[in-house]
Amino acid sequence: MKKIILYKYYNILLQETYNNSLKIHGFTPEGVYWNDKNSQYKRFSIITFLLNRFSKYKNLKIADIGCGYAELLNYFILKNMKFEYEGYDINKKMIEYCKEKFKNKNFYLKSYPISQCDVSVMSGTYNYAVTEDIKSWESYVLDNLKDCYEKSKLGIIFNLQFEKKKAIRNYIYYTEIDFMLNLLKKNFKRIDKFYTFNSRKDIHFVIYKN
Repeated sequence: MKKIILYKYYNILLQETYNNSLKIHGFTPEGVYWNDKNSQYKRFSIITFLLNRFSKYKNLKIADIGCGYAELLNYFILKNMKFEYEGYDINKKMIEYCKEKFKNKNFYLKSYPISQCDVSVMSGTYNYAVTEDIKSWESYVLDNLKDCYEKSKLGIIFNLQFEKKKAIRNYIYYTEIDFMLNLLKKNFKRIDKFYTFNSRKDIHFVIYKN
């Protein structure tokens, strides 16, 4: 019960934080705490590459968790990638914006899929931490991953920033790669990690359902 209340509080803080940023920067990379569009698209290219691991399954249904203003969908459109897409975010303003911009797609005010998808994707979703309590934030991240895993037929893909020693600095959570990998192995069946110099501050994880 305490966890539920705490996580609701974290979500309220996240909503307020992003609303304040949107007032200043609008629906832009800076408005969702990305450095710029280039770094945003580098992550998207990696996620697209990792989605190929499920390529034997045609017409993948993707749940974009923490979709923000749905720039991942825009990336798919620009690259002519054929995925069935749904967007999810806990921020009402983001969802309203997405529904208006992409009228033929479904968007939901939720932190996990409301129905079964093939793969849940989280790009930068858990980077911005609203607490300095590292253990508590890691618990929040893990429980959110479990919620998404339950609704994903094939698996989930997500990324985090990392350093040699985990920390929360300037509201950004940095994991330790080995720590996070071991934590995931304790809670899920099969995990791969992926690193590339193309996005050198990020570590990506693929959690498979089977």
